[in-house]
Amino acid sequence: MAQANQIVVWGNLTRDPELKFFENGNSVCNTGLAINKKWTSPDGAEKESTEFLDLAVWGQMGENVAESFGRGDRVMVVGSLKINRVDKDDGSKAQYPEISVEEIGATVRWATTVVKKNEKGSSTGAKSSQPPEEVF
Repeated sequence: MAQANQIVVWGNLTRDPELKFFENGNSVCNTGLAINKKWTSPDGAEKESTEFLDLAVWGQMGENVAESFGRGDRVMVVGSLKINRVDKDDGSKAQYPEISVEEIGATVRWATTVVKKNEKGSSTGAKSSQPPEEVF
């Protein structure tokens, strides 16, 4: 049976996108996403929750994100979910969800946007839109 890992979310960027270039020419743009949810419980109480996800956007698309978006911008994201597990300094373990972004764009529910297409072949050095096989 085939496995699938596809996620579609929308929310607001929690920090300005940060673009990094590697020695091999690949690039990645990292930022965060807050997903806010509000609802009314059966007893009439107003409820609210917020989930936070990290985003990794590779290659030319990441460069476009770094140039196009900033903290607070509302975006829709399609990608695959990855859970990063790390050992903290105190010996405990932590998990951080991250989306490897396949598509991202501004939502126009509460805003307007202008699309500016890249010129063909205008990549500024990114060789791949996929994450590298090895960890840098």
